[in-house]
Amino acid sequence: MSSSTKKRAKRGSSLLKRLAMILYMVLFALSLVVVVGFVALKVFAPAPNVEGQVTIHPNDPEGSVPPPALSADPDSSAEPTPTPLVLTRRDGVYTCLLLGVADQGGTDTIMLGVFDTGKKTASLISIPRDTVVYYNSKYQKVNATYAGGEEAVVEAVKDLLGIPVDFWMSVNLRAFEDIVNYIGGVYFDVPVRMDYKDPYQDLVIDIQPGYQLLDGKKAVGVMRCRNCYINADIGRTATQRAFLTALVKQTITPSNANKVAALIDTFSKYVNTNMSLGDMVHFGTQAIGMDLDTALTTGSLEGEWISPYWQLDDEAVLALVNSLGLYQEEVPARALHIVHPK
Repeated sequence: MSSSTKKRAKRGSSLLKRLAMILYMVLFALSLVVVVGFVALKVFAPAPNVEGQVTIHPNDPEGSVPPPALSADPDSSAEPTPTPLVLTRRDGVYTCLLLGVADQGGTDTIMLGVFDTGKKTASLISIPRDTVVYYNSKYQKVNATYAGGEEAVVEAVKDLLGIPVDFWMSVNLRAFEDIVNYIGGVYFDVPVRMDYKDPYQDLVIDIQPGYQLLDGKKAVGVMRCRNCYINADIGRTATQRAFLTALVKQTITPSNANKVAALIDTFSKYVNTNMSLGDMVHFGTQAIGMDLDTALTTGSLEGEWISPYWQLDDEAVLALVNSLGLYQEEVPARALHIVHPK
């Protein structure tokens, strides 16, 4: 081999070594970024801290007569005070109450979300707005409790279903309009002809049934149309759950990556919540990789319309609460405070 050939081979070998070293340093730097990022997420967005046990006090359907006290007289006929029920929560399972609010005030939509971060599964349960609850010493519709703010609805739902509500999120329906417009519309199969007008709310809904691309205005119409169904709010809640699932699927796509800033701006403008930014980051990272086709289950609180309320089916609702997997134990019937006004 000539000396010039040897020199070229040596230079080529040296160049390969330098390239290999640069590649090694780049990979090391990327690995370091990944490790640091992972540690930062664990430090700055740890799992939310919630109480491990839930105490459920006995139901007092009349809400006015205090329970009888224990008597020192062994012959006394007074009943002993019922013992509170204590249930143990499963680790990594969190709840959030979602409230859809219109500009005119009042909550038009109530849903309970349950996220099992360990199993990577989620549930979305509709609570019909006319569901009867016993709150503030009187029977009333659950959506009427919103007069006391989000926390009042939270307390009513907790008492009704015997479950903890870790977070709440109040969303102005205008948020759906903006988000749908930002991502260029949402494809959705509208189940029925929607034709409704309410001049007092400046609300006009005119949507044909069938699979179509909805813009923001039509999306809000789909979410709000209640009189379009024979069974009113019950039919609407099923459509709302289906639309929200479609919206999430079509929003979380690589093509919308450049729209994150606008979506965050919409979120901050129209959403009120007690969830911290760290909690949102934690749940966001935990949701990565979830297949909503298999990981998300939806449902509604079953019952029947007995004017003027939606009265719940005790056994069906108890089975639904147990299916959510919130507790380590089987939830007994006395954990729920379902009422049936006479």
